[in-house]
Amino acid sequence: MNAKKNIGCFLLVLLLVTGSYYFLDARIALFVEKIWAANARLSIFSANIPDFLFPIVCVVTGIAWAAYFFLVHKGIYNTHARFFLLVASTVPFAFFLKSILKFVVGRINTRFWLLHLRYENFHWFHGKGNYSSFPSGHMAVFTVLAAALWYFYPRYRFAYMGFLSALALALLLTNYHFLSDIIAGAYLGLFVHFTTLQALALFHNARQNAGAVEKE
Repeated sequence: MNAKKNIGCFLLVLLLVTGSYYFLDARIALFVEKIWAANARLSIFSANIPDFLFPIVCVVTGIAWAAYFFLVHKGIYNTHARFFLLVASTVPFAFFLKSILKFVVGRINTRFWLLHLRYENFHWFHGKGNYSSFPSGHMAVFTVLAAALWYFYPRYRFAYMGFLSALALALLLTNYHFLSDIIAGAYLGLFVHFTTLQALALFHNARQNAGAVEKE
């Protein structure tokens, strides 16, 4: 993506996040809360869903690096090897960036906000515990996975989009995140995906050029 497209996408996402924050986040959260209030058992189940994101990141990253090095050791550098290299790079990178942004922004999470409606929404540079909602780490991590699958295996792109849509809906309907958190998380994932693709392409070209010079 060129600079103009990058700036255009950023401004569009900024507009969507801002609009969601001012006009949709609170309304959606309160609406969902009313639905859960009418279903006590479902509400208890939703409130106790554990967060497995960090273990998932560790497992996926470990498997991707192991698969990449196995293929390279066998002298194979095909689509599968490049896919594993991309995933091994983007998944931990997305997790790392979202953690930094959560700490910097310090936005109150949806469920805590519903219990304390008068609390300030942002606690800058104090993003931990109940102040770590923005952006959605789940959307960031699973977006880079879906983007990598889309890039290397586009045949099933509708399945990837369906999965991301279902994830976003689940995060909303369990009041796990505000809508603006989800939008920002998805954008962060795409940013990491395209940035890493460009970095890997430059690295690959540099290695090829170095090899050509050595042969001469």
